[in-house]
Amino acid sequence: MADERIFKIPTDVAPAFIDKFLGEATIFTMVVIMQGCFGGLGMAQTPKVLVAAAKTPVFRFLFLAAIGYTATSDIETALFGTAIFAAVMHLLRTPEERKEVPNFI
Repeated sequence: MADERIFKIPTDVAPAFIDKFLGEATIFTMVVIMQGCFGGLGMAQTPKVLVAAAKTPVFRFLFLAAIGYTATSDIETALFGTAIFAAVMHLLRTPEERKEVPNFI
C-alpha cells in the first residue's frame, strides 16, 4: 500500500518502539479514555496536578497531540497536525482574544 501522508515527515523523529507501544490496544484505549475524560472535563473532579499542568503550554500541546494520536496512531503525524492546528487556531483569534490568551496554545 502506498504511503498516504500529505507531508513526508521523517519516521525517526521518535523511536519505532513508541508507536508500537502506543498502538497497543490497551494503551491506545487509555489514551482515548484520558482524552475523553479530561478533554471535556468529563470527570467530576480533575486531579489538581492535571489542572496545574493544563496551565502550561507544553502540557496543552501534548494533550492536543494525544487527541491527534487517537485519530492517526502515528506520533509524528499527530505532533505535526497539532502544531498546524494550534497555529491556525491562533491566527483565527481576534487581536483582543490574543491579548487574553497568555500563551500561544
